[in-house]
Amino acid sequence: MRCWVYVDGFNFYHGAAKRTGHKWVDLLKLSQQVRSGDSIERIKYFTALVERRTDDPDQQKRQRLYWRALATIPCLERIEGQFSRHPRSMPLYDSVQTLEELARRGCNVEGVRPIMMRMLRSEEKGTDVNLATHLVHDAHRTPPADSFEGALVISNDSDLAEAIRIVTREVGKRVYVCVPDSSSRIGRLAAVATGVFGLNASVLRDCLFPDTLADARGPFCKPPNW
Repeated sequence: MRCWVYVDGFNFYHGAAKRTGHKWVDLLKLSQQVRSGDSIERIKYFTALVERRTDDPDQQKRQRLYWRALATIPCLERIEGQFSRHPRSMPLYDSVQTLEELARRGCNVEGVRPIMMRMLRSEEKGTDVNLATHLVHDAHRTPPADSFEGALVISNDSDLAEAIRIVTREVGKRVYVCVPDSSSRIGRLAAVATGVFGLNASVLRDCLFPDTLADARGPFCKPPNW
């Protein structure tokens, strides 16, 4: 099968790379490993530049180094979303738990609000929408849809289920889902995908970039502790 690969960058990082400690992952090697019988035609990597953090000032630098490593893969395209930050009032967990426990005991807590705290909420925006849009669009395109016989989606985001359903049920092409975190619930994805499988640490360990790479700008190394 001529396969196009769609990687949910943050889902993959938090579900597999960070969890296993194998962060310097060559996504072409990984795709070839998990779909060993397929020809990997293209890889689309969906991500966003992380925010600057005072407690980890080198976070953006590490991410950009990884992006530089990914850019050495000729068939890989990076599609960026963005981070959004805004203040939001949210209830404190312990306060909500206390009110719910009082209600279970028969106390009248109607109209009693939990203690609220104003928080700065930071969230990545665009990845799931971008991935779903590209997946459906690419499956329909002619050309180069003639090189798209099926897809590998690396994500456990259930919001992608409808896009996957359209490709498998309406376009009639195969979509396999590789779940970065095997402990997550995948019912909605499993119901529409051609197949679903997990990803273990041994696979990631076998699919790392060399510690030192080179591009047109010269040699560079993986970040420390990666």
